Amino acid sequence: MKNIFLFCLLAMTISSCTSDFLEVNPTTTTPTEGFYNTEEKITKALMASYAPLQWLDYAYDEFHPVQFLSDILADDYNGVGGSSEGDVPYMHLMKQFRLTAELSPKGLWNTLYTGVYRSNQVINNMDKVAVISEKNRNRILAEAHLLRAYYYHHLWKFWGNIPYYTVNPDGLEIPYLAQQYTADEVYAKIMEDLKFATEGGRLPEAVSIKEVGRFNKAAAYMLRANVVMMAGDESQYSSVLAQMKEIISSDIYALTPKYSDIWEDKGEWNTESIFEINYSDNPSNRSWDNPYSPGGTIYPTFIAPDSYSGTRFTKEGYGFGPVSPTLYASYDSRDQRRDGGILDFATMQPGERYNARLNDSGYFNLKYMGRSDGHNNYIGSEGGEMNFRNNLRIYRYAETLLIASELIVRTRGSQTEADALLNEVRARAFKTTLEELPDIYKREATLENLLEENRWEFALEGHRFWDLIRFGEAQKVLGERGYVATKRYLPIPQSEIDRAENTLTQNPY
Repeated sequence: MKNIFLFCLLAMTISSCTSDFLEVNPTTTTPTEGFYNTEEKITKALMASYAPLQWLDYAYDEFHPVQFLSDILADDYNGVGGSSEGDVPYMHLMKQFRLTAELSPKGLWNTLYTGVYRSNQVINNMDKVAVISEKNRNRILAEAHLLRAYYYHHLWKFWGNIPYYTVNPDGLEIPYLAQQYTADEVYAKIMEDLKFATEGGRLPEAVSIKEVGRFNKAAAYMLRANVVMMAGDESQYSSVLAQMKEIISSDIYALTPKYSDIWEDKGEWNTESIFEINYSDNPSNRSWDNPYSPGGTIYPTFIAPDSYSGTRFTKEGYGFGPVSPTLYASYDSRDQRRDGGILDFATMQPGERYNARLNDSGYFNLKYMGRSDGHNNYIGSEGGEMNFRNNLRIYRYAETLLIASELIVRTRGSQTEADALLNEVRARAFKTTLEELPDIYKREATLENLLEENRWEFALEGHRFWDLIRFGEAQKVLGERGYVATKRYLPIPQSEIDRAENTLTQNPY
């Protein structure tokens, strides 16, 4: 079920350690001239384009778990944690809205642009493949456009006004200086890729078990919905709503009854899962010397408590991401999402101990915390702590329902329909069905209630900051911590400003 990434990394590497985006030297690890001339080779190139998804936790000598970075900007973590503010210092500065260009997370920047580079390779070399069915050609191109859109959409969300390119700079003898676009212009270009991928029936509705981890049509719709909602593009609301309703009416997806099951091994690629980033500990070849090899993820170690005395979780935790007690207290005590996603250590681990680290609250991110057997199959001599098999859940059916509900509200559609979609999610939260949900647990679908529901449903999954931005609540919620409108985008890494020979305009952070 997870072999797609193992296949792509073992089969082929295209410049796996590509130099920083704005200064890309000709690659030497994989010849491009004459290479992409068969269906097998272009398929391997596509699989290699998926590989940087695995690096969204650690790469280029930097911790940058993308969900965590999104959430430390918001209010659901008590602080960054770790041993001190000198432990991954850029994260502490992000939390305080005091980040500098010198410390802006260039590892994340480079990882995302490596994904762009690889996706471009597929798109721009497809015409060299002479023998391939039209169906497979269209599918591969659609996936490559989606991957490019996915990588660019993260760059766009974090940095806004970014260099954008669709043709790779191979063969240049001087640093490649890419044109910088405004956030609105980047949005328009991302939408072009999404239009190509979601139209024309290029993607399958579902993939086979051996292909889980490849984009299907529903995942493409979810990415498009996220991009449109983040942009607040009202002209696209009706089309996105239609796509959400198409997912709902397909009867392919359903909410998982027990919320905590979503986050266990048995919950990977369950009926609720639309897209996940695959990780595996069998085989597992990632190491500190080569984090680009296939395998597991460091994130479960990163957020687990330090020196844990019990048997359920890893003892190797770094103690990052202490959860806000305010978040935990905001849940109804009968809502299974509270204890299904957040570990109240004193209550749920009585008699056990851990070493309290910076900003400790006694609450931890249970969704991705490293289980004690989480890398049992790792056979390397080092790097076990970066090889947990927890998949990263990206799009869940619950999000489809809540996006549909929100769009009905925003387009002034049927209140009854919007309420039903919201309360279907709440019914699962309270371990019942929509038909049997007591009135006391039902809520009206208003923007205020939907923002709150998103927080409860997707806590610690990287949604909260972006939701506060797009609902217009960031200043109100985060202002005391230093957020103002100019903090919307991170500073572009200074190293990239320098490499671009000062042709880039820095964000007004």
